[in-house]
Amino acid sequence: MRTLVLCALFAAAVRAETVDVCSPAPAVKESLDRLPRQTPAETGWQFHEKSGAAIRALLNQYPDDIFVHRANIRSTDWKDKDKFIAEYKARHEQHPDSAPWSYLYGMTLVGRQSKDAIRLFTGALEKDPKFPWPHLQLVDIYNSEVFSNKEESTKHLKAFLDACPASFQGYEPLTRVDDKDLLRTYDARLRALIASRNDADAIGAYRTLWSLEFKAHPPSEYEGLRKQVSQDLERIRGLSLQDKREWYEALESGYKLVNDQKQSDWAQDQAEIRFPSPWSTPAMSKWLKEHHSPADDAAVDAKRAYYRDLLEQTTQWVKDCPHNTAIRRLRLRALEHLDDASATDVQAAVDQMMKVATDNAGPDGPESAYYFNAAGTLSKKHLQPEQVVELAREGLAQWEIESKEPFDDLYATKENVEGYKFYIGYSRIEGMQSEIAGYLQLKQPEKAQIELAQMDERLQELKSLAGDKQDRKKDWSVQVAAYWGLMARAAELQGRKLDAMAFYENALLTRLDAQKKPETGVKDDLADNAHQLWARLGGTDDGWKIWYGRRADALAKLATLTWEDANQPLPPFEIADLKGKTWGLASLRGKVTFLNFWAEW
Repeated sequence: MRTLVLCALFAAAVRAETVDVCSPAPAVKESLDRLPRQTPAETGWQFHEKSGAAIRALLNQYPDDIFVHRANIRSTDWKDKDKFIAEYKARHEQHPDSAPWSYLYGMTLVGRQSKDAIRLFTGALEKDPKFPWPHLQLVDIYNSEVFSNKEESTKHLKAFLDACPASFQGYEPLTRVDDKDLLRTYDARLRALIASRNDADAIGAYRTLWSLEFKAHPPSEYEGLRKQVSQDLERIRGLSLQDKREWYEALESGYKLVNDQKQSDWAQDQAEIRFPSPWSTPAMSKWLKEHHSPADDAAVDAKRAYYRDLLEQTTQWVKDCPHNTAIRRLRLRALEHLDDASATDVQAAVDQMMKVATDNAGPDGPESAYYFNAAGTLSKKHLQPEQVVELAREGLAQWEIESKEPFDDLYATKENVEGYKFYIGYSRIEGMQSEIAGYLQLKQPEKAQIELAQMDERLQELKSLAGDKQDRKKDWSVQVAAYWGLMARAAELQGRKLDAMAFYENALLTRLDAQKKPETGVKDDLADNAHQLWARLGGTDDGWKIWYGRRADALAKLATLTWEDANQPLPPFEIADLKGKTWGLASLRGKVTFLNFWAEW
């Protein structure tokens, strides 16, 4: 009886603190809205510490508020997941009959133990059918790949919206619903709700509203919808909420819908100026949008011009966003492709990237990808072999930790898991390549041979993971070619020239069979080393051309674009062409159809 009373008191305290169960109390909402955002001046770790301290302060002030606890759980770093699970499990066990604590504990399990989360959310609804938030979590789960269930998702979404019709969070999942009648019902409700409010949350909800309206109506009605959006934009612009990020985001999206790219760009630029991001600036966004990375087989002069420009641009970008590792990696990529890049500049760029990555990561250190990226750049430039080995080994140690992290079980389909295992295995082999190359440059073939034996085993594992996927088989072949090239270099160092030539032959033939072209403008070390040994063994240039040159030239002339059957059913759709004609699956059945998709992330 005492437990039931305590749980009832807790539930009452939660409701009293939050005023109503659908939204936080005004004071709590104001505090949550003031939670810090990362600035360009902060490292990732500094922001992590500041954000954590701010949430902990709120928890001390509002110890029983579900909205504060929810913010706490959502701020969880994946690496801290186990700690949060244990904390909320203990709280749940202290209040086993409390719907809010069942809900909060379930939140921590989503992605790790989602079946248990479903059980907890369902149990919370049984304990208190009027407590709406488990419905919204179940919507997300039933929209995932593994637990996909449209009927259940729609049922819980309607239940949440019926309980909390003024909560904007319930409308966003509707964008994944296909029932047009249902969409029209709720987009009308959302428009009525927004029309009566001028606050930032309501203005931000226009983006969801427009998505619902366009999805709920056929393409033939889009012109009328665009006129409505134009009227919405007049209203939004007139509010002059220049101090609110949501205002700019709504304007940017709305102007895109009415095909006013100039005003859309203005809204985006103003938002980035007023709310500077640690990850980009208006100038950076504009340059990257207008300058696409050249393909591996692009003209040498065009590539050189692109990478010189990119290097120059990153000089300014790192000043504006000093803790952005993506910019540092772009800088490394530019230096890799410039033959006249000085060793000093390359070394400085590597050291700076590793420092920024380390500062962002905090005590656990950077992800393996940063170590492998740095080691790979130095290795390609034939610089600092001792550091190459050290970076590669540190990256491989970090990789071992990362490889044990659980896969998000909401998306753990057989295909997704197999793809994930293949590409993390591929990443490890790239790290091993750099380590072996470092040993070879240090003229330590014995150490290289030990790692090459390990690499051979890993390649066999990778072959199994590639299965019958053509893109994975091709990527695997590229790594096999690299393996034989390293074997050849080790044999050369040990004076085994005939063995080395045989290994070079394997490397080159494997690369040809994989249709992997050497990148234009980048020295082809594999072919150059093989050709030099061929000559030292008495081979002629004519013989080399007959054996390798002809096939390499034929490969260079091949079109790069390849096709692979998707073998997946196409869902029903409707889309309008530029003349307003509507096309659907039925009208295209039996016809060869080319679809060109474009998206901006």
